[in-house]
Amino acid sequence: MIRSTKPSYAIAAAAAAALTVVIAGCGLFPGEPSPTPSRTGGPTGGTNISTETATPAPAQRFVNSVTLVAQIGVPKDWTPAGLAWKGIQAAATHAGATSALVEPVSNAELPKDIDKAAADGTVVVTVGPDAAAAVQAAAKAHSATQFLELSVAVPDTSPSNVHGIVFDEAEAGYLGGYIAAAFTTSSKIAMVGDTKTDVRSTNFASGFKAGASQANPGVGVAFAYAGTPDSPDKGRTAAAGLVKAGSTVVMATPSLSGIGALREACGRKAHLVAVETDAWQAISDIRPCLIVSVMDRYDVAVTAAIATLASGGALARITTSDIAGGGIALSDFHADLPAGFQDKLDAVVGALTNRAGPPTAAP
Repeated sequence: MIRSTKPSYAIAAAAAAALTVVIAGCGLFPGEPSPTPSRTGGPTGGTNISTETATPAPAQRFVNSVTLVAQIGVPKDWTPAGLAWKGIQAAATHAGATSALVEPVSNAELPKDIDKAAADGTVVVTVGPDAAAAVQAAAKAHSATQFLELSVAVPDTSPSNVHGIVFDEAEAGYLGGYIAAAFTTSSKIAMVGDTKTDVRSTNFASGFKAGASQANPGVGVAFAYAGTPDSPDKGRTAAAGLVKAGSTVVMATPSLSGIGALREACGRKAHLVAVETDAWQAISDIRPCLIVSVMDRYDVAVTAAIATLASGGALARITTSDIAGGGIALSDFHADLPAGFQDKLDAVVGALTNRAGPPTAAP
């Protein structure tokens, strides 16, 4: 058994590359949102003025300032807002722009804070759906400001200056299922979702099942749902049933229900795979049970989007951030790896990175 203390691929390199490389997302399953290629460049032309006496005109700056209007509460290092803030600071510095962080005291303050940020700056970033209505209103009032909504699939009716940046949940679920199947001691694994009708839960679940089958065609895969994203008790109940039925590895998201599920499964001695955030940092009491987290790299995704705008490029209405673009990445492993597992995992990550994931049916 070997314990890995390094991520399966280089997060730092992906973050650096995002300063100059635009994410071109491609989902594991057909039918997922796929961004159009960004364009770069601007007006060019010659001059008859002697180069000996001419004063070069200043380069046009497409991004002067970037403001993050964060989720309610102080952004921590490994929360979505905390990661987004790190990416914004890096991208703004690279573009020669200023960066600012606004932390609303309540959801009621969001419209005012977003409108003010839009009036003062050229790029406004928000995280999650709570700000969606306020962004739509501000975008209509401030057509020269670009709005980036992280983890929001913005509707087609949105103003052209509103852009959604989403993460490929099917790819993340695929990696989670592959890892869970490799670590199970009972040939049974499980996932706790928020609701059966939630698109995100459905995408995670379809990827989870496909990844598990790739790792071990004979593994049993079970699903349970809390019925809501905001009930830790219901998440605990769902996880308890799965562990009682024999699942020795459980995957869940960091919603309130998912956190309850992770804690219950850990209390029952199951091992855990987390998705979206680094659960080692965010939910420290489950560390004894955590194998790995499949993280959404908000910092990488927002850095790439700002780099596109700073170069004069155009963003698609929805951009899908994925493994190939560095927007989905594995944390360090916190458990001993089965013999030969690292090489197999590297091959899977390489295949997904090269858009050659195994064929599966759409969910």
